Amino acid sequence: MADPEWVRLDPGADVRHQLTEACRDRRVVVCADGAGRLRVDAGDIRAVALSAASAGEPFGLRLAGAEIAGRLDLSAADVPAPLHLLSCAFAEAPVFEGARLHELTIATAVPGPAMPRPRPSQLPGLLANGLSTRRDLVLSGSTVRGAHRTSSSLTRSSAVWLTEASIGGRLLAVGTVIEATGDRAMQCDRTSVAGDVRLVQGFRATGEVRLLAMRLGGSLDLTAASLLPGNFRALDLAEATVGGSVFILDDPDLRLRPRIHGRVELGRTVVNGRILVRNADLRSPPPGSGLHDYNPAEADERTVLLAPRLTVHGDVTVEPDTVIHGALMLAGADLAGGLQLSGVQLWNPGGRALDLSRATLGAGLRLADALVEGTVSVADARIDGPLELTGARLREPAGHRCLDGVGLTVAGELRMAGVATRGGAIRLRGARIGGVVEAEGADLRHPGGKTLNLHQAIVAGNVRLCAGFSSEGVVVLNRAVVEGRLRCDGATLSWTGPPVPDNPRGVAFEAISATFRGGLGLGWRIGAGGVDLSGAQAAFLADRPGDWPHDTYLDGFTYERFAAPDNDTGSGTWDAGARIRWLAGLAPFDPGSWEQAARVVRANGDQRGADRIVIARDRHARQRGLRFSRRSPAYVADVLKEWLVGYGHRPARALSALLMLVAVVGAVLSLPAAGERMRTTGGSVVYAPTRPVAGPAPLAGPCGGGSVRCFDALSYAVDTVVPVIDLKQRSTWYPDASPGGRLLAWLLNLCTILGWVASTFFVLSFARLGRSAAG
Repeated sequence: MADPEWVRLDPGADVRHQLTEACRDRRVVVCADGAGRLRVDAGDIRAVALSAASAGEPFGLRLAGAEIAGRLDLSAADVPAPLHLLSCAFAEAPVFEGARLHELTIATAVPGPAMPRPRPSQLPGLLANGLSTRRDLVLSGSTVRGAHRTSSSLTRSSAVWLTEASIGGRLLAVGTVIEATGDRAMQCDRTSVAGDVRLVQGFRATGEVRLLAMRLGGSLDLTAASLLPGNFRALDLAEATVGGSVFILDDPDLRLRPRIHGRVELGRTVVNGRILVRNADLRSPPPGSGLHDYNPAEADERTVLLAPRLTVHGDVTVEPDTVIHGALMLAGADLAGGLQLSGVQLWNPGGRALDLSRATLGAGLRLADALVEGTVSVADARIDGPLELTGARLREPAGHRCLDGVGLTVAGELRMAGVATRGGAIRLRGARIGGVVEAEGADLRHPGGKTLNLHQAIVAGNVRLCAGFSSEGVVVLNRAVVEGRLRCDGATLSWTGPPVPDNPRGVAFEAISATFRGGLGLGWRIGAGGVDLSGAQAAFLADRPGDWPHDTYLDGFTYERFAAPDNDTGSGTWDAGARIRWLAGLAPFDPGSWEQAARVVRANGDQRGADRIVIARDRHARQRGLRFSRRSPAYVADVLKEWLVGYGHRPARALSALLMLVAVVGAVLSLPAAGERMRTTGGSVVYAPTRPVAGPAPLAGPCGGGSVRCFDALSYAVDTVVPVIDLKQRSTWYPDASPGGRLLAWLLNLCTILGWVASTFFVLSFARLGRSAAG
């Protein structure tokens, strides 16, 4: 269709007739000359519009550059032909309330030969509640300045009123400027728009743009728009339905980026497409500002987006060059396409920066390489995809929680490689992670507090705190269940400062009653603080025994085998000596930890090594004075118990001691000087081993001719040392009363006592009575 012809208005002729003729001839009437705009009465425009409508002219009325005097009032009018008022200046706000129009355009004219430099349309307001158009409503290039009250609101004023309107095409405001002198720039509550709403390319509003409960068939486009309200209520799209998407984008051609300085409300809004934000500047109102009368409870929040129960069937993506000053409040939102915030800067120090509590994200949450000052809350949320925090920097949180994920459910992986936190914890208490928890190279710093809290969490894959992972604080996995492995090879953990109520033992790693079905890889370095694995269970323990800190709590800790740390090769440290040195260097002393190590070594076929560990355990307990005082008889008995039978695990030691005593006694009695001191009697005769020494008429020979039992040094030694054996030597022969004999008698009695002791421990060790209850 060819462009319509432009004709100039003759102010000396009948204006109404000229306008009517232009309608019928499909011409645009230009009402501007070199001196400026020509005056046209609003009554003439109304009359021509209605007459043109009655004549059924499809071209309609098109007027450019006029100064419209009076009020243009088409309330409840039926104008089925288009009405285009281009580059016009209105003396009063036009009224279209309840009107039924084919199309309404109040815009700036396109430059052309008739108007090379068209001026913007000037409106002191627009009153169009209940307006119905078959096609577009266009306000592009216009400047609207004013504040009006209507029956649509009892307390608020607005420059543009468009409540409960019905627009059959698009609502276009390209480059439009709305300078609201009252409360709102646009009020479009419950308005229905079949096409797009485009507030783009320099659109600027100094009041609230209120699109409450709007039914939008197309998309909402805010490309290069500026919403700069004085009362900090920027955009209210609550309870709206958007058939397409919401775009807040920059315009590279115009070099304009969108600016929204105030609160954006999308509570219970439904977006059937996606939400895309690119290169935008979003700033929240100051605390206590930008509130509606019905949400004063948020007076202390710096909220830039308030979107509880928001539903987006596509994704929500904020591209990396966007800066957000304030909180994104998306509690209970349903984001079927997930939330993409990778690389963004989100600033709300000391408060909540991102609230996704109780939200459902269908395709993951991505905060990779983002800078977040404030708390990210995903408490009780469900993420049907990965939670991506790789390279993110989280700091200055509220309540010492950089990430609050209590009760979180993640169907995919939790990726935290390279994440850095300051002043708070990654809190995942009671979370369920469907994949791996990946935290390679993460740097978590929260001195005096928790850095990573997986208390009671369930992880379907591995937990990887390795390859440069660093924690200054305490890593907590109490009562967690890890179906895979915990890998800490290459990690550095430390706790600085005194114990606190949440960490009374001052440990850097705490996994009380945790379960690691895939095992524990602990090739770590503990810079300061201790380790608490009380009651934990693991399929294997992969460690370097020398790397454990002194303050290690292993009471009730069980594992099935030893393995090499994940960054080493081999089968782990099975050497009993190394395990003894490991356990001896730990405090406090826990007998069960020694027995557990012995049990694992024994199950591997090293019974002797297991016995060494249990013997070392009892020795260690005695040396630390954990059983009895060094001055008590029980201490001496314990020393003998270890020396003679190895606490029941070395019965051959007692047998060796007996044989040694027998050899010593036998050797002593074989000496002529000692043997000659032995005596026996036969009748009234006293005999030495080699001759009679006293008595009447003794028989010849050393044994009195067989009247007495002959002396045998070895048998006598056995009789003396092993009291349960009686070879009739000790009962027959005895030392004489000489000084040498008395000394020999003392020696023999001492050996008898020692023999009794050794024999007793030997017998008891075989009956397993010499072992401790744990052995």
